[in-house]
Amino acid sequence: MNRKRVFRISLVVVLILMLGALWTALQGGPLARSYAKLLFQQNRTDFDSAAAQAVEQGSGQGIPRPFGVRDVTLWDYGGTAVDFSMGSSGIGPSTTYWGIQYVPSGERMGFQGSRLEGWISDRDGWRWEESGGDNRCYIQELDERWYYYEMFF
Repeated sequence: MNRKRVFRISLVVVLILMLGALWTALQGGPLARSYAKLLFQQNRTDFDSAAAQAVEQGSGQGIPRPFGVRDVTLWDYGGTAVDFSMGSSGIGPSTTYWGIQYVPSGERMGFQGSRLEGWISDRDGWRWEESGGDNRCYIQELDERWYYYEMFF
């Protein structure tokens, strides 16, 4: 192989790695939030139907997923929440998850329907931070009983 070819291949590999890093950095946060809100608004009847079915059958299994939703899960930790998982990024202890939750009671709940205390008003929603740790959750009300969420580990 000549030097020019090795240089070009190396340049292409570095460019691909940089684009991959940029793509990963754009996952979650404002971009994911805007996309999730848009999908929720455009497919509202599908979300309503899936949430009602999940609550009625006590599970998200076998329920048709609204467009853009990876999985529908019903969580019940002393309060019910239907989780519409829409994405994740990161590796191991640096992972972010985001999606939409339907909470029949309308109360603020964290990731996977967990009850969290100490919500702080933040931007257009609420933020929770783990005491003595780095886990945090952000939720934003989309409509009565509907929330967008981001969980950062």
